[in-house]
Amino acid sequence: MHHPRRTPRRRLARLVPLLALFLLAALSGAGSTASAGPPTAPHTARTAPPEHDPTPEQIKEAVGRALAYPYEDVTGSYLFVNGKKFDYTDLGRDAMRDARIRTDEGTPTVAEHFRRHPVTPTGKLPPAAKDRTVVIAYGANRAPSALARKYASANFKRGWSAIPVLKAKLKDFEITHASHYYGNGNLPATLRYAKGAESEVFLTLLDEDELQRMHATEGLDAHSTRSWYHFAELSGLGLETAGGLGSRDTRLGRAHVYIDNYGSAVTGGRTYSLEKVRGTPVQSPKQSQRQILDRTARDVESVEVPSWVQKRCRPYQGAERFACETYVDPCIRAGRTERLMRHSELFALPPESGIRHRTVAGARVPGNPGIYPGPLCPEIPHH
Repeated sequence: MHHPRRTPRRRLARLVPLLALFLLAALSGAGSTASAGPPTAPHTARTAPPEHDPTPEQIKEAVGRALAYPYEDVTGSYLFVNGKKFDYTDLGRDAMRDARIRTDEGTPTVAEHFRRHPVTPTGKLPPAAKDRTVVIAYGANRAPSALARKYASANFKRGWSAIPVLKAKLKDFEITHASHYYGNGNLPATLRYAKGAESEVFLTLLDEDELQRMHATEGLDAHSTRSWYHFAELSGLGLETAGGLGSRDTRLGRAHVYIDNYGSAVTGGRTYSLEKVRGTPVQSPKQSQRQILDRTARDVESVEVPSWVQKRCRPYQGAERFACETYVDPCIRAGRTERLMRHSELFALPPESGIRHRTVAGARVPGNPGIYPGPLCPEIPHH
């Protein structure tokens, strides 16, 4: 039987359908692989500066504050009055009554001295310790400079403040770097349960007006479904103080605290404690702000830095440059936070800890609250 000779053109014609089937199968396979995990929204870099374009002076201040977090060292208990710090020499029974403080002139006096030299416009003595809410301060809120920005400004409409800040020891908790970038470009702090750990914290005793102001600065908004922190009551705690709480007992089993909704940052498979916080962490090695920014930079390097941001941050290198980029462009901050929080460790208490958690105020979903004025990233406004 005679078989016609197959020319190259005829062989190619027979191969085309086979190639088409092969390509269709390959594309179908690729589609099923991609759908195995949640889709990742690409980060789109800004091509031009946002409306809020900080000056070089503002950038320098923000970068300095980022690397200094949680700000100045605090070695002992003090009374914060209208932006000024007065060290306690004896906490007595009540930090607002019989406790002794050192005045500007270095003269010891009792806290009730304010009855003769009132801090309030009406001359009324501020509430006693027992009439205040005890709030654990473990990050910036333990520092006088941070309290001054919150209370010694036009944003605190009452116009005066008197806050006891009492040094304490908190058992079974580490103070770790949180899993989101703050407006200045730094990572803030949060609590993490760790059996056997001990951390130095401070107890801020707030009256109702001071508490509401603190809520606002921590992002608590009754009308918002998102917040940076939520306000909780923890009971079954191991807190030890030197007094001043309005009773003879120096131990406290119950207190309130702001807990970061983003959780603790996990980088390289582990969490890290703040170097500036005294204590003995058992699971999270201590790292400075500079070190943790360098570490997490590798986790978020996929976030594009546009040329205009590179130009603004050209004077800086290393961790300073990273903080500058995060501060200058809210889209970089949001994008980096989204990357970092993928591996965060949320706050949790094992049943055997004996510690109970109760949410008092604030949303539990991480993100910018409705009261946050910005600047925001239009594409990712919630971080």
